Amino acid sequence: MLATSLRTAIAAALVAALMALPAAAGPLDAARAAWTEGRFLEAADMGEAAGGAKGFALAAEALAVQALFRSAEADRPALFERGLELVARAVEAGPDAAFAHIAAARVMGRHGQTLTGGEAKERGYAEKIRDALERALELEPDSVAALTGLAGWNAGVVEAAGSFLARIAFGAREKTVHELFDRVFALAPGGKVPLFEYALALRKLDGDIGRVGSLLRQAMAVPAKNAYQRIVDERAAALLAEIDADG
Repeated sequence: MLATSLRTAIAAALVAALMALPAAAGPLDAARAAWTEGRFLEAADMGEAAGGAKGFALAAEALAVQALFRSAEADRPALFERGLELVARAVEAGPDAAFAHIAAARVMGRHGQTLTGGEAKERGYAEKIRDALERALELEPDSVAALTGLAGWNAGVVEAAGSFLARIAFGAREKTVHELFDRVFALAPGGKVPLFEYALALRKLDGDIGRVGSLLRQAMAVPAKNAYQRIVDERAAALLAEIDADG
C-alpha cells in the first residue's frame, strides 16, 4: 500500500512538473522573439516560414523597419519590394484581420519615405495607405495602431499638399489629427509610440514646438519594450537635439 501511494505521488508530481513547463516555441513565436531583439532580417525569414496572415505581416513589417532604419540606401529597394509582396500575401490570407491592413499601411508608408513625391504618387500610396487604415478601423474601431497611423497620414498629407489641397483631394485635415490622437490617448494613455507619432505630426503641422519637445520627452521616459521602441528613442532623441539646436 505504501509503495502504491508513493508511486501515485511521484506520478502526480511528474505530471504537475510537465504541466508547468512552457510550451515549445513555434515558428511565429521565434519570429516575434527575433523582432523584439532587433534581429529583423531573421524575423522576416521566420515570419515568412511560419506563413499565414500573422507570419506574413510580421515578416513584411520587419523588412520595412530593417530597410528604413538599419540598412544601407542601396539595399532598401529589394527589402521593400519583398516586404510589399509579403504584406499583400498577409492581406490575402487575412482580409478581415485589422493587423494585416495596418501592416500594409506601415510598409507602404515607410517605403514612401524613401521615394520622391512623384514616385509615391505613381504608386498611389496616399490613397492606398488611407484605405488600408480605414479598413482596419472598420474591422477594429478601437485599434490604437490604426488610429495612430491615420492621424499620422493626415498630418503627412497636409504637410505635403497644403491644407486646402489635402482636404479637397484626399480628405485629410489638420483637425482630424488632433481628434484621432485624442481617441488614441483616451484608449491608451501614455503610449510610447503614439506620443512620439503625435510629436512628429505636430512638427509636420508647424505646431507648438514646446509641445513637440514635451511629447518627445514623455515618449523617451516610457521604457522601451522591444528593438523598434529603442529605434523610436533614437529618433526622438535626434529630433529633440535638432529642436534644441534651432533654439
